[in-house]
Amino acid sequence: MFAETQLENATTQELEDLRNRIESELTRQALASREPQESRQVVEERSASAGTLHLERMKCGKTRCKKCKEGEGHGPYWHLYYRRSGKLTSRYIGKRIPDELKG
Repeated sequence: MFAETQLENATTQELEDLRNRIESELTRQALASREPQESRQVVEERSASAGTLHLERMKCGKTRCKKCKEGEGHGPYWHLYYRRSGKLTSRYIGKRIPDELKG
């Protein structure tokens, strides 16, 4: 834990880094405690500067979709999970992780 004097003497950048690490850990814990969704399969998880990255395979739910019928689903695609106003939020990233999100 940080002592009060450490926080008072920290630079703005150090405090922002600390806030980002705390938000990332809160996001990771929220994701870990969530019920797994049948339509999504997490292939890989990584910490990122802005939250937690999940590489996921998904099922679209369309009855005629060959990929979903065969069990594989779509993807894998990266999604960024982060907290906004205390609520867990996700954003589609795509097949590759942009440099600004790499930890």
